[in-house]
Amino acid sequence: MKTNLMYLAAALLLAACAPKVGNTTKVVGQFSDDAPKVVEVTMGLMSDRDIMDTTFLVHNGRFEFELPKDLTAPAVFRTGYSELTFLSDGSTITVDPEAGTAVSNNKKGPQARFVAYNEWMDQFTSDYRAKMAEFAEDEDAAEAYYEETMATFNKYQKEAAKANADNIVGLYAITQLQMMPDNYDEIVALLDGLSDEIKAIPVVGMMREEFVNKAEATSRTGEGSPFVDFVVIQDPENPETSAVKLSDYIGKGKYVLVDFWASWCGPCLEEMPNLVNVYNTYHGDNFDMLSVAVMDEPEDSAEAAKEYGIVWNQIVNAQEIPAKAYGIDAIPHIILFGPDGTILKRDLRGDKVEEAVKEALGL
Repeated sequence: MKTNLMYLAAALLLAACAPKVGNTTKVVGQFSDDAPKVVEVTMGLMSDRDIMDTTFLVHNGRFEFELPKDLTAPAVFRTGYSELTFLSDGSTITVDPEAGTAVSNNKKGPQARFVAYNEWMDQFTSDYRAKMAEFAEDEDAAEAYYEETMATFNKYQKEAAKANADNIVGLYAITQLQMMPDNYDEIVALLDGLSDEIKAIPVVGMMREEFVNKAEATSRTGEGSPFVDFVVIQDPENPETSAVKLSDYIGKGKYVLVDFWASWCGPCLEEMPNLVNVYNTYHGDNFDMLSVAVMDEPEDSAEAAKEYGIVWNQIVNAQEIPAKAYGIDAIPHIILFGPDGTILKRDLRGDKVEEAVKEALGL
């Protein structure tokens, strides 16, 4: 019994020493010199409520004011020549305008985690840029480093999303994830794990609906699945004569490589010489190709197609239709279909395009 009482006493002592979290955030700070007469504070980022925009007086270089606690709307502190952002998390935050810091007395609270997250992101960005500069002349090394580094990046973002489910950092971390088909379900789960306060932000509901739809689309169009047909009106002024279906080209007894692309997409254009080579090498009775221009003006698609040597079949003005049908989140997205329309390979790039075609043709 004595031991239990000692543990209870220790717990009560720790609770008494822990910083209290209230419904308002106390902000204090001091200018060393050249203090302005007022400081400005705004709140409302990603919020559907009215944006707070007010000023507070500075007395003898010192300022002290209170803000409503709000974990959905970061506060922006401005002095006229500098600004910093922090979370109004119900703690006491000491702002150093010259150093650009906002330190909470709650060392494990949302503001402390907000600072830690931003520091990690800054360091990651700095390290990544420096390392990629070293690989400027070595594409293979750069690609390998990119894959390794993005795996680390995504892991951190997922951990940050879970650790900050109660504040805006959690949502921001989710938006930083690579939005690839193999993690759509996980993104939905992370969104569902956010607090009710964060989920009430309108953009969260829209994001969830988008990724639920993408998860369903990629699930029904995975490798080994039959193709999903769609219809595109290539010329809205002549809908009857310009309507075309994917099934006009797929499932006709040939292997067909389909490239979803756009004229404004740099990586798409970089992939073109590779596709031209594949077409020239393998086009024939058993193999054909199709380009589907998405989110692009038909005139721009036609001009780029001529410039980059796209002489195979084309569909233009597809806009968002293929993306919704196949859960495509980034282009170029290249899919190899079998003679009966079965999806054989998805998301092919570079050397993997020709490798997939050769394997399918038994070469």
